[in-house]
Amino acid sequence: MMISTAERTVRVKTERKFQALILYSILSDWTADDTIVSQEAVDRMRRGLGAIGIQATPVIIQLDIAGPLKQFDPHECVIFNWCEGLDRDPNAYEIFPRVFEELGFAYTGSDPWALAATQNKGSTKSLLLQYKIPTPVSKVYDRAVLNGWRRFPALVKPANQHCSFGITRESVVDSSQQLKERVQYVLDTWKEPALVEDFIDGIEYNVSVWGNGTPSVLPIGAIDYSAFPDYHDRLCTFDAKWNPDSDAYRLTGVQCPAALEPALKRRIEKVALKAYTALRLRDYARIDIRVRNGVPYVLDVNANPDITMEGGFARSARALGYDYGQMTSRILNFAAERMPVRA
Repeated sequence: MMISTAERTVRVKTERKFQALILYSILSDWTADDTIVSQEAVDRMRRGLGAIGIQATPVIIQLDIAGPLKQFDPHECVIFNWCEGLDRDPNAYEIFPRVFEELGFAYTGSDPWALAATQNKGSTKSLLLQYKIPTPVSKVYDRAVLNGWRRFPALVKPANQHCSFGITRESVVDSSQQLKERVQYVLDTWKEPALVEDFIDGIEYNVSVWGNGTPSVLPIGAIDYSAFPDYHDRLCTFDAKWNPDSDAYRLTGVQCPAALEPALKRRIEKVALKAYTALRLRDYARIDIRVRNGVPYVLDVNANPDITMEGGFARSARALGYDYGQMTSRILNFAAERMPVRA
């Protein structure tokens, strides 16, 4: 459903005024191209917000988080938390909101607990099972001793990475020997445990959710792998997400809104919302799901997911009638509800 002019007008009247601070990381080991791409994405967000009357100031974070924020007033500013890590720790998602909270700032996205829980795929799986949310059978290995794993094909991936790091067609294995070799590869290459899970073939659904209290599901995106005859290629690899020159990127079609029977759509939405609540997500997130025998299984829970203009969340927001600035503004306004009030 498209958003109406009247609905936008009501939102503007009820939203709190603030200045936006777009905080983002620049790491010293990035290439020049990495830095340019990041800064261009931030500039797009700044321009999008400016087009609807929200002043946005980009703030680069490298090693010091608190220092660059000392010139800003938390009673007047909301942080859009686009930080991914520090030079000392490139996966330190949960460090940033701790500092924001110490300084008194409202910020977009999930809190430290949720960011840490969703970064660790083993913890995510445990919480999903605790709340009886369907997810593929899995096990975390810190040694290449497999203890009787018998489900094949299986998917092997680093247990604490994001953005599909470490996922290639070789991640789908068909035998105990392949599984042992791939687990050892993850241990040796990524220096962290390997998550092994039952591989579910078929369409992958990106379910974007936003809001607090009573969150809502945006139009669902469906990733179609039918161009690949070999199931080893039917997964969301790093190349499929980030390498425009790869077949995985070019041949992976996305339909949004997905063509879903109403009953299955409701089941997918219900499971996604349960996962959003169970992992204590906030403001916005994306839940990745595949379906087997009519049952939606949660593959991954993404707190603070990719928010670039080309990403899946923005695609779903566009399908609902939001341009990039309006989408970003709404996420900021969720956070603005947590702004401190002057005494």
